Amino acid sequence: MTPHLTSVKASKRGHPRRRPWAALLLAVLLFHGSAWAQQTENRQGVSVGFEATASFWWTIHEKVQNGLFQAGSGDRADDHASGFAFRHGRIGFLLGVPQKDLELRLRIRLEERTDIVDFYGSWSPSDYIQLFVGQMKIPSTHEVLTPYDELDFASRTTFGRRVGDYSLTRTPYISSLMAAKSHNRDLGFAVKGSWGNIGGRGLNWFFFAGNGLGANRYIGGDENEEFLFTNSLGELYYGTRIEVTAHKLVTAGLHASHNRHEDVALGERGPVFDVKRKVWTADLRAGSPDGKRVYAFYGRGDMDDFFDSLRYRFDYSGWGAQAVYPVRESGLALLLRFDRFTSESGRDGNETVQGNWTGGVNYAPMSNMRVQVNYIVKQTSNEFVVDFDDDVLFVNFQFFFDTDISH
Repeated sequence: MTPHLTSVKASKRGHPRRRPWAALLLAVLLFHGSAWAQQTENRQGVSVGFEATASFWWTIHEKVQNGLFQAGSGDRADDHASGFAFRHGRIGFLLGVPQKDLELRLRIRLEERTDIVDFYGSWSPSDYIQLFVGQMKIPSTHEVLTPYDELDFASRTTFGRRVGDYSLTRTPYISSLMAAKSHNRDLGFAVKGSWGNIGGRGLNWFFFAGNGLGANRYIGGDENEEFLFTNSLGELYYGTRIEVTAHKLVTAGLHASHNRHEDVALGERGPVFDVKRKVWTADLRAGSPDGKRVYAFYGRGDMDDFFDSLRYRFDYSGWGAQAVYPVRESGLALLLRFDRFTSESGRDGNETVQGNWTGGVNYAPMSNMRVQVNYIVKQTSNEFVVDFDDDVLFVNFQFFFDTDISH
């Protein structure tokens, strides 16, 4: 029909009529058709993965020395705890474009409250370097960087549970930040890389620069008002970790970080505070082909904060050692760990020392399930505080799943 109509109109004018808009429309259609075909092809090359983990604690017996009494009757309060807890839960998605070396990961926390813990994109420009931007774990000890569902023990050491918070903005003193849990994560930019890894020897590095505030806390003024209202350019958290594998079964790691924010406002009306924090750690792990392995670490950190007109100084350190002995072909593993955490407020010479002995048995009846039984003996010493009776026996039930759902 179109050629016939064109020839009729052309005969009336004596020459063929030009239609530049038709050629433009055709070019646009061809372009969009090509882009749609390319997009469809790209979609076919995207991989989609799903993961889910859950841990449920059964506290069989935990000693709770409290000295409380019921009003009126004068009955003594229970001095132990027993019950169930939703200890840990994660669901996550991983989107990847293998041809482009691109990945996008989303991981959501389910315990306590539901929110995002990991949300970042990554790109690998070469086989040796990977670039990240988003919210992710910050550099730390090997224990802290190990996912919860892959830990040998059901809980981390005292130092491991606190180093992420104390590297960022949570305070051990009374302030509006004392409840600011970091979940060992921050929002920023990271570079990870490796070199060597030939014959079991190599070097891995991890550099991170971020807000220094913890998970789900951002920096922004009036244009993008969030958790921190003001902050000078360059005053951020900087952390790095280096791992050296001298033998395929022996790896040493070093980690250090510096978090600095001066004269920052927490909100439009304050308060105004300073954050100056430094941490460093060293760790060593070794193993054998049959699964026997040992791990040890040491770390030290300090704070020098100003909150309005008051100065707060806090020093802390920790060390620990552990051993895992798998029972051959039984799904069982025997575990033993000792860790110590020392803290001092105001550099007044009054240290609080907490030492924990943890014994445990792990049993994996199948690849997607693990049962961990841990008993922790806690010993706390302080010149002005008695040693509370707070030992605990508990069972941890873990379930984990992951699959490729691309098809």
